[in-house]
Amino acid sequence: MEFEKLALEVGAVKAGLEPVTPRTVQGESGVVHSFNLLFSDGSRLHALDIYDSVTDIEVVKSYAKKLDTGCAVSVVCQAGRVTEDARRLAQSYDLPVLTPEVASKFFSLKKAAPRSASG
Repeated sequence: MEFEKLALEVGAVKAGLEPVTPRTVQGESGVVHSFNLLFSDGSRLHALDIYDSVTDIEVVKSYAKKLDTGCAVSVVCQAGRVTEDARRLAQSYDLPVLTPEVASKFFSLKKAAPRSASG
């Protein structure tokens, strides 16, 4: 998993995001949430939760962090095993689920996309 994290971190830096350490954010609830990777674009935090496989449970965990922290959270599925229920749930939560083939291109796509006024 360390190689994949390093590749994602390099991609984020190339896209103009700044790594943030420690990789924790205190939510509005007071709970301190940990992420595998955390970046800033200067106005918003972007977080990645990395899992070997993704079911609806991982999606709900990441969504709770997104709601509590206000971070733009994406789920990375290292092995590419994402259940259909998890895909549907993530889509309804507007929570990107990235498989290895998509994750490698994710930050170049974010860099190309224009930022909205809301972040």
